[in-house]
Amino acid sequence: MQYTRRMFGRMATAAGLCLAVAFGGFAAQAQEPTTLKMNLVISNQDPVFAYWQDFAKDIEKASEGTLKVEVYPTETLGKTTDMIEAISRGAPVLQDSDPSHLSNYVADYAVFMNPYLFKEPRDIEKAWKSEIGQRMEKELNEKGLRILTLVYFGTRNLMCDQPVLKREEAADLKVRNAPTKMWNEVGKVLGGITVNTAWTEVYTALSQGVADCAESPLNVLYSTKFHELRKHINMTEHLVASTSIIMSQQLYDSLPPKAQEALDTVGRSYPAVRAEQIRGIEKEYREKLEAEGVTFHDDVDKSGFIEAAANVSEAFPEWTPGLYDQMLEAIKSN
Repeated sequence: MQYTRRMFGRMATAAGLCLAVAFGGFAAQAQEPTTLKMNLVISNQDPVFAYWQDFAKDIEKASEGTLKVEVYPTETLGKTTDMIEAISRGAPVLQDSDPSHLSNYVADYAVFMNPYLFKEPRDIEKAWKSEIGQRMEKELNEKGLRILTLVYFGTRNLMCDQPVLKREEAADLKVRNAPTKMWNEVGKVLGGITVNTAWTEVYTALSQGVADCAESPLNVLYSTKFHELRKHINMTEHLVASTSIIMSQQLYDSLPPKAQEALDTVGRSYPAVRAEQIRGIEKEYREKLEAEGVTFHDDVDKSGFIEAAANVSEAFPEWTPGLYDQMLEAIKSN
């Protein structure tokens, strides 16, 4: 009888040790950080790349060991559209994306790319955090996507081989645009002939005359070396542009509270941080471009461009009725 009790005692002790080891293993496993891979469009030569690396470090620090963020340049993990689709199904990827890609899921997001809607970088944050912006984001969440942050990307200007001081002067020029509906509307606002070319092929298109002009923020025009081919930058300032970092709503919901808090806190605080960073870059890269022999035309008459931009919403009957005017009002009131 005593032997039997000792036997059961030893078995219980062994079982307890096994359970402790097992649960200890699960606990250790549960403490492993979730790895998020950030897939950026820009190259690691772009000065903004380092800012996104800092953003990733800020998230890691705030997450207190629950998150690890790896940063990849030039769409290393895949094309933006493919990655967004994978993210909507739960992929642990953070994707750099301008709002025109989000319009494939919630049509109203294309309004963020409406020329001359935003007058200054702060307008982007106002729009995102407004009642309208939050309504749009809720609809996006239902499609499996979540905006981690939405920030100022830079003010876009028109680079050509000649001055364009008013809209009529662009009438015969072929203006490169991304192959999306909104980007084609941007090309129409600029007054030229729209040419759809993948971003990786723009340098070749300019060198071969397939496109006469390209448009982008100053640091991008410099880092892509377009200044080797075009020596005039016309300060149309047609788009105070934004970019977002998108993640999976499904993945976000599965993360521990500390990780969610880190993503929300860092992401929502970043628009103000990035606006200051980009302003510094714009000044620096204007000087770099001028040193390369590029002439800046600050005396562009924007009235014709602005007038054309007011009619862009007519090309988007799928938008919520009155969306453009509602966005203007939201920006003014916030």
